Amino acid sequence: MTEHEAGVESRPLEGLRVGDADGQEARDLARLLEVGVPVARGALLYLTYRTLPDTLLGTVEAARRDGKSVVLRPFYPAMGLGARVPEGTLDVGEGDAGPALEVLRGLLEEGATLLGGSIPVRVVGSEALPGGAASADVVGDPDGLSVWSRGHRASPWRIDRRSGRMEEKGEGLDVHKAEQVADLVDRVQLALGLPVEIEWVVQHGRPVVLTLLPLTFDATFTDGVWRRVALVAADEGTVAPLAIDALDRAFASEEPGPQVEANVRRVYARPYRRREPGATLGRRDRRAFARASAEVAGATREVAPVIASFLRFERASTARLETLDRVRLKDVDSEGLLSALRDRQRFVAEGYLLLDNGREITRRTLEAMEALIGVLPRECYPALAAPYATRGRRKVHGKLLALSKAVRDRHGSIVERAELDSSLHERWDAVRDEMRSVRPLGIDVTPVAIGATDESFAAALRRVQQGGGHERRETARSLAEERVEKTALGVGRMRGVMAASLSLLLGRIARSKGGVAEVVSQGIGRLRAVGLEVGRRLVEEAVLDEHDDALYLSVDELEEAVRGEPGAYAARVRLRREDDLRWANYAAPRRLG
Repeated sequence: MTEHEAGVESRPLEGLRVGDADGQEARDLARLLEVGVPVARGALLYLTYRTLPDTLLGTVEAARRDGKSVVLRPFYPAMGLGARVPEGTLDVGEGDAGPALEVLRGLLEEGATLLGGSIPVRVVGSEALPGGAASADVVGDPDGLSVWSRGHRASPWRIDRRSGRMEEKGEGLDVHKAEQVADLVDRVQLALGLPVEIEWVVQHGRPVVLTLLPLTFDATFTDGVWRRVALVAADEGTVAPLAIDALDRAFASEEPGPQVEANVRRVYARPYRRREPGATLGRRDRRAFARASAEVAGATREVAPVIASFLRFERASTARLETLDRVRLKDVDSEGLLSALRDRQRFVAEGYLLLDNGREITRRTLEAMEALIGVLPRECYPALAAPYATRGRRKVHGKLLALSKAVRDRHGSIVERAELDSSLHERWDAVRDEMRSVRPLGIDVTPVAIGATDESFAAALRRVQQGGGHERRETARSLAEERVEKTALGVGRMRGVMAASLSLLLGRIARSKGGVAEVVSQGIGRLRAVGLEVGRRLVEEAVLDEHDDALYLSVDELEEAVRGEPGAYAARVRLRREDDLRWANYAAPRRLG
């Protein structure tokens, strides 16, 4: 029940709701409350600096009855304003509350002009002064949790999330409390789907969440020891281990095995590839004409054989896919099934390697462009490098876009089929039937075909409604090409002519990559199908819980499981599925140094 005290709104902090208009942090805390993650209990006051003294003193004294300390934390819709709060200045111990309240008054007064009214303020009693925790190490191991007590942030406890093992002891806490807080921040990360830093307090003997802030990384267009694999899109999102295994085999100099270190591994549930520094995109000044001409000639020579290999792969793909399809998966024995798994993985790995070759020659061509006309705006590089959608893919996108508009015009948003107006049922079913074997582009093995279910079809309609897909990439490419043309006009006629030829070359590369991406998508569909059949048999043998658990194991692990070798396969899958959930909404960094 909302109370009014001297004209100031007051309500329980635990009464936060996702729809509240108190900023993203308040909405995130409400999400934690919905799923049962412990959040601090206290009062939420909507204050201005004029109503602060009389209203807040009584609330502070009431909160003191629940603990030795009282913590005051505003919700700041503007993060820049919240960043100006000195750490700890709003904590009230057993002494006089006046100084802390005067600091709060100043902050509220400063925020009044920015926010145009009252600011929601948390008033929380705590059995100890607040500490902090981070659910990932921003400069090291993403599975490393850090926990610290008040005044000891520089010497935190470090805990491995996967094993729960204490990696490094910190100061100011006992091991039991550090483990409790580590579990708390891990639960927060899992519930929100992204890494976070929290501030925690102790209530009724256990740590609870007081504040939270998403952890972010600088995703720059640079190089590092490990670099995120980007073959079709800038960030493919989470990629299952069966696809990671195919990527590793595609990029390996020899057949991977126990004796060969992984070339591609999952970090943030995304593929990262071991790379040596070397690329200089976005950093080089224009070169002398003779040197620039040599770079252009070298890039042109490198492009031709790669595009030829793309064409050979595409032309041979129909017959090769038909050969793979001749194997009736449900009729072969275990060895035959494993052989089909290897054959399909080999086909997909070959496509991955071609896409990576396309990435390399794109980079080489862009470097030659820089040598001619100088550094381009940062957004031009990914725009010029993106694969160009095939005619078939553009047709699919157009039909989805048209149906999405019709559903949105009728219902205001994309709804499930059961909620559709009956006049749209026939159109929905017709378009969905056309999409039953069309997979989304990408390098992961887990997505089903667009028309496989009403749920996957509705998700595809939402994606095109949000402006994703090839139309956004084509618009970005057109803008980048215009920028190249304008820049080239200012550096001389010969340089401009050569830059125009490189633009055409980049277009050819992009179209070739788009064609290969379509073939790879078809191959991934076959790899997924054989993986599901392996999973079905392992479920019958009580090795796995669900048939699609097989997608979260490598080919070597699947072979071991099929042949009866002992291993905690179901436990591995559960951990990897949790990784996907944990990192799915996270913008992972492009490089790890």
